[in-house]
Amino acid sequence: MVRQHVSLEELQAFSLDGEPLSPAARQHLNSCPDCQQQVACLQKTTVYLVARLYRSQCPSASTLSYYCLPNALSEEEQRQVTNHLANCPLCLAEFAETRHFLNPTG
Repeated sequence: MVRQHVSLEELQAFSLDGEPLSPAARQHLNSCPDCQQQVACLQKTTVYLVARLYRSQCPSASTLSYYCLPNALSEEEQRQVTNHLANCPLCLAEFAETRHFLNPTG
């Protein structure tokens, strides 16, 4: 019986977004060196890209901190950060962590 490899789309979702694999795909991945190599390559590429591109178009850590405080940024800066957070999961996670640090009870 020939087993079909896990689709590239499913491997990308698993490798890049942490989406769970179906039981059949998980079983296949556990025993398939080709698919394991594909996952490793996708993860390595992601680490490389994040290291090179993260913050290239992002607000600074200070700006994200100020965004957590009322009236610390101009209306235009507030709008820019709000728009950026809608599209950048890395900054959104950093913002949530900063907000929690600044206000751990709420």
